[in-house]
Parts: sequence; C-alpha cells; structure tokens
Amino acid sequence: MPEEKTTLEERESNLPENPVSEAEMILWSFFLLGLDGICIVIDLTGVGLAIAPFLQGFGTFLNGMWFQKAKGDEGAVKFQRQLIKYVSNFSPFLPTLFIAFAVETYIHNHPKSGIAEKAKKIADAIPKK
Repeated sequence: MPEEKTTLEERESNLPENPVSEAEMILWSFFLLGLDGICIVIDLTGVGLAIAPFLQGFGTFLNGMWFQKAKGDEGAVKFQRQLIKYVSNFSPFLPTLFIAFAVETYIHNHPKSGIAEKAKKIADAIPKK
C-alpha cells in the first residue's frame, strides 16, 4: 500500500504556533543531560535521594517555565503533568530530566497526534487534592 504524500502546507498546519526548534532541542538536551549526569554521580555516592531530587526539581521547574513562557504551552505546568515529572525525579541513575523534556517536546510539537489526549487520560487518573 503506497504511503500518502502530504504537502508542506498540510504538515505545517499540524504544527503548533510556536514549535520547539531543533536548535532549542539540542541546547536544552545538553543542559538537562548535564544536570542528569551530575545527579547520577551524586546517586553513586550514596546520598543521591538527599540531594539529587532537589537539583532535578530545579531542572524540572526551569523546563516547565520555559515551555509556559517561551512557547505558550500552559499544559506543561498543569498539576498532573508537573506531579508526574517531579515524582520521576526520585528514580536513581536515570536521565529523567532529559526523558521528560523529550516527551514534553513531542507533545508540544505534535498537538494533533493523539498522545496529548492519551497523556491527559493518564494524568486524569491521578487523584486530585
């Protein structure tokens, strides 16, 4: 079965108003992977859960504020999505900041892909205060 060819206009109509560019992805990835690397080294010392989640929390806060202020994505700072990102910071030896950024970028750049609705269903399953 041949693939459907889409025009450039059709592809651009699926993008948000202010998509995350490749350069922004690379810069944020280097920054967040650096923070994740520092946290992994701290985890190896044995005091990781005392220090690393706070450092990762700082990166999560910066990431959320950047998506909200620079990209206009109000969904990035909703309670359920923030809770998921902050809880994931307690996972030792994983680059959770980078993974959260990659997922958040995909959700932001592909608003009509359906993943945002699936993530919303998962987030809505979390009990609210």
